[in-house]
Amino acid sequence: MGAEPAFPHLPPSADTRTRYGHLFEKKAVREPTLKVLFDRAVGVILLLLAVPFIAALFVIHTLMSILMRSQRGPLLISYKAISRGTTFRKYKFCVVKEAYIDRPAAAAGDWHAYSAEWDPRCRTYLGALLKKFYLDELPQLVNVALGQMSLVGPRPLATHHYDRDLLQGNVHRKLLRAGLFGPSQALKGTPRYGQQDDEYKYLNAVNEMSPFRLILYDFKLIILCMLRVAQGKGL
Repeated sequence: MGAEPAFPHLPPSADTRTRYGHLFEKKAVREPTLKVLFDRAVGVILLLLAVPFIAALFVIHTLMSILMRSQRGPLLISYKAISRGTTFRKYKFCVVKEAYIDRPAAAAGDWHAYSAEWDPRCRTYLGALLKKFYLDELPQLVNVALGQMSLVGPRPLATHHYDRDLLQGNVHRKLLRAGLFGPSQALKGTPRYGQQDDEYKYLNAVNEMSPFRLILYDFKLIILCMLRVAQGKGL
């Protein structure tokens, strides 16, 4: 149930392969040290600023779990995902009711444990609100602060989705750290969402831009993504 909505990513088009063909030959793309330091510093600051909000969510979740049995379940979860070809634990707020969580899969760190999140009937009230505004991704600030993820980069995929993306010819997730904000996230709700040109445009920017220009580009993408968040159109 619900596996397909989590994988909208298309193979690289012929135009993408022609325009960015040099990137498909690369074994690695070096991120500027300034970007890496900037990401971690901002990640720590944002995480500290988010602590009161996160604490309030835990209080609300606990009260709702006590008052309504159907709303019980974990609030903070993690599962195995890929960042720059490396497996790590991706943190999220759980939006799924306890009854719809596959416990053995969850213990194994398998994304399929929570795949019911794509069915609105399986979400908790709090989870539905968090998902609407993409706030279920907020705990990934921990991954950014640890250096496992970047502020901007291709969104991290669960391990099986990553393998599927590689098989269809995409290489950007192998070459770049995963991002809290993805280049294609600003395209959600448009016909271009799922196409890979913007992902490779960003990969090319990391490969060629000066560190300061790259950070300015990151700011632009973050603002565009935040506008999408403010629209509250999370599935």
